[in-house]
Amino acid sequence: MALTELRNGPESSRLLGAKIASDNHKEQHGNSVVTNNEDTGGKGEPTVVIEMVPPPVSTPLTQPPNPELTNNTERHDSKEDEEEEENNSDAEGDNIFDENCCTRRVEKYQEAVHLCLQPKKSLILTVLKVTLLLLYFGYFCYCMSRGLNDEGSYRLLLFTVVGFLILAKKKIPFRCHRFSLVNLTALWGGSRRARRVRFVAKLVLTLGVVIFMVVFVVVNVAKENEENLQSLIGLIGFIIILFLVSKNPAKVNWHTVLWGIAIQWVLAVIILRTHWGLVLFEWVGDRVSEFLEFALTGAEFVFGKDYFRHRLAMLTVSIMLFFNSVIHLLFHLGAIQAVINSFGRFLAFCLDTNPIESFAASSNIFISLTEAPMLLRPFLKHMTKSELHTVMTCGFASISGSVLGTYVTFNIQANHLLTASVMSAPAALAISKLMCPETERSRLKDVKSDKIGTMHYRNILEAASTGAVQAIPIAASTLANQIAFVSLLAFFNSAVQWLATRGGFYNINFKWLCSYIFYPLVFAIGAESSDCRTLGSLLGIKLFGTPIMSYTELGVLRENRLQLESYITTNPNATWARQNDSVVLELTNTTLAGGVISERSEVIATYMLCGFSTITSIGVCLGVLLPLTDGRKDVIDLVVNALVAGNFASFLTAAVAGLMFNGKPLPT
Repeated sequence: MALTELRNGPESSRLLGAKIASDNHKEQHGNSVVTNNEDTGGKGEPTVVIEMVPPPVSTPLTQPPNPELTNNTERHDSKEDEEEEENNSDAEGDNIFDENCCTRRVEKYQEAVHLCLQPKKSLILTVLKVTLLLLYFGYFCYCMSRGLNDEGSYRLLLFTVVGFLILAKKKIPFRCHRFSLVNLTALWGGSRRARRVRFVAKLVLTLGVVIFMVVFVVVNVAKENEENLQSLIGLIGFIIILFLVSKNPAKVNWHTVLWGIAIQWVLAVIILRTHWGLVLFEWVGDRVSEFLEFALTGAEFVFGKDYFRHRLAMLTVSIMLFFNSVIHLLFHLGAIQAVINSFGRFLAFCLDTNPIESFAASSNIFISLTEAPMLLRPFLKHMTKSELHTVMTCGFASISGSVLGTYVTFNIQANHLLTASVMSAPAALAISKLMCPETERSRLKDVKSDKIGTMHYRNILEAASTGAVQAIPIAASTLANQIAFVSLLAFFNSAVQWLATRGGFYNINFKWLCSYIFYPLVFAIGAESSDCRTLGSLLGIKLFGTPIMSYTELGVLRENRLQLESYITTNPNATWARQNDSVVLELTNTTLAGGVISERSEVIATYMLCGFSTITSIGVCLGVLLPLTDGRKDVIDLVVNALVAGNFASFLTAAVAGLMFNGKPLPT
């Protein structure tokens, strides 16, 4: 390397630095010529021209090697070597596959098949589905040709019809709201004539329903079951009391209230007063119990054959996981959506509620208080106070499918649990609109129900697995609450008993207090006077504890009644006697702990206790809705009112069931 121009003094030092920089630049970028004219600013300053040439061996300006630069250079070279080896290996691999003629031929055919089938993918899937449908139809026709000679044939017929209706519902959507009074009178627009026609039509329908209910009670109920008229006290009294404590009594939509009660009446008449309705729902209840027995297989596989020794912890959890998995699987297939949307449109048409409220009421038949708001997440922020109150009330007034399956294991009749779940939907809407009527303009009136509550899964395996996994917190919460509140109830019992003993009163505990506090309420619902204290204690356990605790005791009472009826049937002249809270079968010297209640009181209790409306559910509701609504204060303001509404919806359902029940009295 040579310097073309060198000056003495400071300029010499500058040129020496330029030379060193040139040496470093050469090691990284090779030979180059750098001309620096920009630093001078064009003012005639001396220009340094550096020509990079191989340095002589004996140069006076040699510089010791830079260790850091040397290491960087070595790392750079090693990296380049690795990349080169990698490229070579890739090239060798490519060469291997290129040299394989079979691979090239298979790839060629693979691309040809893909290009041929891809545009016809939808057609192929359609042909496959139609083929499977035709094969099943052929199988169904063959089975039906053998005759409807057993219960299995009727089961196959029912499932086929229901499946066909669900399939038709998905492919040919039916808009129930097209047949509303508003659309039927749309010819006159918003004119005075249209409003008059709608008013007259509503008035005629409402009067017709009221007349039908009155005539039916007088002609049918009063003649056959006079004791059932006791339930009218609660049915009428609850409406009056809730109207007086309503947030805005002047704004109550009585159309919604009356039609909600009317739908309950119709369902109760079909299920409890007609032979075919009773037989149908008993058959459905038996099928549900039979279906839940498949959960025992999983429980036995995981926990062993002795799982019944820990029934609540093992059997209950197994049923929750199994049933919730099935619910999500049916959601994925679209069966649950079809039922929910159809029933929701029916409620919207009859009760004049918007699609969101109707969907909330119908969805809570299948899913729990924590899952239903998840399906309404996009709409919760825009709901009015009344709509938000309705969503919470529907959650408090009903039970989910997995919890229903749990109650069946406690010896509770599945057909009455199913009926209570369905009847609670219109009751919740009616009571909610009575206690918190709509006073704002809703932004959700025009929401299409088909767009609400969809669950997206990639396949049925993911749906089933997700359902089981999502049930784990519910099962864990159930077990934790049972441990906590059974212990707390025992403590309160002991505390009340200790305080009473100090005053000289014995045999007084928390259940005893609840039996007297709720005695008037249970009597108004329709329970027999001899059973009111027992049902009052069950209601107190449910409100301050959990429904599982109440249904556990109710299951014991039902088992005692069945055992007493069997005892009297087997020994017509045998006697029995009540002893404190128990029943003694004198012939066999058997004591039925807890006593017995009549079948009618048992049915009333089944409907009365059906719901999540407990003190502990307030925390669950707030924990779910507050994050989904971005902390709306309305949720906190309305939650207690919604809890009361949910309880009264269950009470109203129980009163209607007590009015329509046509069972036999307790043996004497």
